[in-house]
Amino acid sequence: MEKTRRTPAEHTPREKLLIAFEKACVVAAEKREAHKDLRDGYRGDRGKREKARELLIADLLRVYNHPDNPYAGWAASRKRYRELGHYPEIMVSDLFGTHAEFERAAGLRDARGTSKVRLLTARLATEKSIREFAEESVMGSVGRWRPAYSKKEGVKHVQVGSDFHGQMSDPFAMRVWFAVLKIVAPDLVVFNGDVCDFPTVGRFSQIPGAGALSLQDEIDYVRKEIFAPTRKIVGAETPITYHIGNHEHRLIRYLADTAPELADLRCLRWDTLFGIDDFNIEMVFGGNWLAPRQKDRVENVGKTFKVYYDTLVVSHGRSIAANAMAEELRRFGLSGTSGHTHRPGVWTAPTLANPGLSWTSTGMMAGFAVGKDYVDGPSSWTMGFAVFTIDPVAGLVVPQPVMIYEDFATFAGHVFRPTAEERATRRRMWGENGNVTSSKR
Repeated sequence: MEKTRRTPAEHTPREKLLIAFEKACVVAAEKREAHKDLRDGYRGDRGKREKARELLIADLLRVYNHPDNPYAGWAASRKRYRELGHYPEIMVSDLFGTHAEFERAAGLRDARGTSKVRLLTARLATEKSIREFAEESVMGSVGRWRPAYSKKEGVKHVQVGSDFHGQMSDPFAMRVWFAVLKIVAPDLVVFNGDVCDFPTVGRFSQIPGAGALSLQDEIDYVRKEIFAPTRKIVGAETPITYHIGNHEHRLIRYLADTAPELADLRCLRWDTLFGIDDFNIEMVFGGNWLAPRQKDRVENVGKTFKVYYDTLVVSHGRSIAANAMAEELRRFGLSGTSGHTHRPGVWTAPTLANPGLSWTSTGMMAGFAVGKDYVDGPSSWTMGFAVFTIDPVAGLVVPQPVMIYEDFATFAGHVFRPTAEERATRRRMWGENGNVTSSKR
């Protein structure tokens, strides 16, 4: 059956607009062809050049308000001018450099300074909601153990672990972590940032399959497999602190920025999600939650540090350079430790005032296979953590890095090797070749 052609009167308003737009594009193409030699007339003549600029500005305003422009009144984009403009695009490049500058000359785009101010204002509005959320659900847990780690009498033992990265933590490394907790019975335990990974709410997720991880599964894992056993081993009276790292920022910013209407629900508060009050954990954050620029957020991580027993600085770290330990030691002038680099080591720099001055970089608690996916060639990323013995009166710190290799670890005469079950878990997590494919256990 032959399809009946509809009359113009039967077209919908949208169809009529598109038909008119197509006709206007045909007319505009004819105009551009007629004007293709116009640029030869203003070359070397400043007066003609200014006149040509005026012609193009008037033409851009015509396109902006064109009745047949589907976006009339608010769009004169480069694409739209290519379709409806009466002058060749090469003239825009000649006379204005870029289409953005063309729009500025026509008054259709903010001046550069105005754009920056408006953008910064918008970002600050976002940062205010992030600050309010963080102060309510993170900062409320700051400082609860301060008297306990300010005492100066007696030798102290501190166990510090960094870069667990949630479900990507290695099962063998975790067993060593718990075993050393039992051996040392530390006076203080510090989770030094990036306990979680949060690839699903982060800008960067290079690990294959990481984006498919369940956010709830990761939070449950941190609570049940990291915080709960640690608290059970050390007992209720031992301080546990948790430094905000760059990966923790991911979820905090996401909750407050992407879902601000939901962020004030009690079940979505940071302290509720991770059981901070249940496990009596102290949060540590030293920066400014008003951080509209990426540079500000990087600096925030560097400002998140704490001095324990007036002797040991613990900072997640702000550098991944080869000389990161030396940088941190120069920065603080006090013995300390940082993570972030995933490369364990000790940098000593004794002085007359402090013959035991050193800085320790802890390894990662994430699996060794993670390095294979993030680093080209042989990876220097190594699993591990550190134990520090402190004499607060003398101001001395003795670091004891715990190096954990794929099949071997040792501490205080104890030798550890992965069990068959741990090897099987690794295969489920990373595949037979030791490359990360999934972090579900």
